Amino acid sequence: MSLIAKQHARLYYALWPNQPMVRKLGVAQMDVVGRKVNADQLHLTLAFLGNQPIDKLPALADVLAQLPPQGFVIELDRYGYFKQQKIAWIGPTEVPLALLALRRALVMGLSTITTRVKAEPRFVPHVTLARDAEAPAQQFAKRISWPAKRIVLVQSLPTRQGVIYSLVAERLLDGAAEAVEGAAPVVPAS
Repeated sequence: MSLIAKQHARLYYALWPNQPMVRKLGVAQMDVVGRKVNADQLHLTLAFLGNQPIDKLPALADVLAQLPPQGFVIELDRYGYFKQQKIAWIGPTEVPLALLALRRALVMGLSTITTRVKAEPRFVPHVTLARDAEAPAQQFAKRISWPAKRIVLVQSLPTRQGVIYSLVAERLLDGAAEAVEGAAPVVPAS
């Protein structure tokens, strides 16, 4: 491991699905052509931070406690494609106001800790289904109702075998909160 890897962590915040939702997203993946994302790594990114100093991890984890506590439902009902990155995804036709409020609160909370939040001209909430993908053949997907109740801070660790995602902290929406110590669960990327 390099000195940079020991002093910095590549981080992002995301909504993380439960197992029943992962199975539904797996069904949606059957409609796209490309290198499928491992089922255990499906998520909806809220904010990508890039490399952050390790000493900021406690403060970054604390941001989760400042977020609105209520969960909400996201209706994933359309396929999309990022042509430049060759990414096929599923997302909502109508973005829930609660999702936008959650992201806005997250970005505001992060503004006091780091200026390295990836600026996006327009937030496009989506779950990446496949990389090195072809554009989906159909625009609309069979509707998947996602009860968004778990937001996580994740470290992305590149390895020779692929990327490993390590959960740093999590917040259960609807008022329940839990910090996770160490680097579990670890999920290798495909």
